[in-house]
Amino acid sequence: MNVKPNTTFCFICLLMLILVSCKSSENAVSPEAPAAGNSEPVSEFFMNSNVFSQSLTGFVLYDPEADSALFDKNGSRFFIPASNMKIFTLYASLKTLPDTLPSLRYTVRNDTLWFKGTGDPAFLNPHFDPNGVYEFLKNRPETLIYFDNHFEDDHFGAGWPWDWYPASYAPQKSPFPVYGNMIRLQTQQISTTTLTDGEPVEPPFFEKYIVNQGRDAEQDELVTRDYQTNTVFYSPRSDTIKQVRSIPFIYETDMITEMLADTLGRQVDYSDTADFTDESSLYATSSDTLYKRLIQESDNFVAEQLMLMISESLSGTLNTENAIRYSLVNHFTFLPQLPQWRDGSGLTRYNLVTPLSLVILLEKLMDEYGESKVLNWFPAGGVNGTIEGLYGAPEGEPPYVYAKTGTLSNHTALSGYIYTDSGRRLIFSTLHNNYVIGNSELRQETERLLELIKRSY
Repeated sequence: MNVKPNTTFCFICLLMLILVSCKSSENAVSPEAPAAGNSEPVSEFFMNSNVFSQSLTGFVLYDPEADSALFDKNGSRFFIPASNMKIFTLYASLKTLPDTLPSLRYTVRNDTLWFKGTGDPAFLNPHFDPNGVYEFLKNRPETLIYFDNHFEDDHFGAGWPWDWYPASYAPQKSPFPVYGNMIRLQTQQISTTTLTDGEPVEPPFFEKYIVNQGRDAEQDELVTRDYQTNTVFYSPRSDTIKQVRSIPFIYETDMITEMLADTLGRQVDYSDTADFTDESSLYATSSDTLYKRLIQESDNFVAEQLMLMISESLSGTLNTENAIRYSLVNHFTFLPQLPQWRDGSGLTRYNLVTPLSLVILLEKLMDEYGESKVLNWFPAGGVNGTIEGLYGAPEGEPPYVYAKTGTLSNHTALSGYIYTDSGRRLIFSTLHNNYVIGNSELRQETERLLELIKRSY
């Protein structure tokens, strides 16, 4: 005999289950979604912002003392972070690399010294003080042989557009960077026919690669480089003012060996085989100088080379993907959402990060490395770095914003620390994606938001 269930009884049971479930959810504390606090000022700002309404926006304002979000808009959704990815690169480097970085690995047998790079970007880079590597190589009595077969990566990051090849913000990655992998031209010193007046090209080795097109050349850019070679085309203008143009060069083993020989003033040979089982290391570069350049100036080249250095320190080979994979498993498991991470600099749009993970990471940095050191790495609003002209405090007051910027076409980010008038240190992350208005409009609106937070909290 079939027995029909009592419909009323089933409905009552179902209702009781729902109520119990809701009550349990209210009492639960999830690390992935901190409880919201007083969000009225920020909530009203977002409701009334015509600028933010034109963007897909994620924003989290986090109070580390209360371990809770004061405001959360799309905090657990993934966004393209642009150069905010460098905050991940910083933390991965801090967890893996020593305070003084190895700049060379070498081995000596009889009268020969084999050497290879670790990815250190500081060698003869004008942004850093001399670190002793030049003197070491120049003054060694042995025959020098350069080796680079431990580089197991592409020279461009995953997903970088092909037409960035002559852009100063996208130098090639390499195992042994020289001069920051850049050619620097002082354009006013280049005459209409020849290279004159001292040293208009740094390094001078590249003078032979410069082709002066003349004033009548049909060339849109003052300086550009050939797509497949290191030939640089210069087309002077009558109104050219003195300026330095930086052009990335293509890494080629023969060219690097020749340039090293020219720079050191001695013979440098190359071998694609070498035995480094009894290698020694030359520790030469302060990691702190790289971290400050990485975050304050948002140096893409430093970011990419740091990821290679992480890989080299772990396995002896240089490969960004290996460094990312290791870092995610060993150093970022505390995040509420792991990022999709593809390069060190944030130049690729393959990267995806949540605002909530960024604020948790920023608090982790502060907890582990201290306020003084962290703030020294980050740009200070109205004072230095990439926000020197933005987010400034009223005259006579100290900076109240310390934050990392991020910019790609149609994508803007800002994440960092904000000090309020009541003396609180809060953490915020704002990620704007998929808009067609100008980046400057979003930055100005973000500045108004931060000023509101400074006053209201």
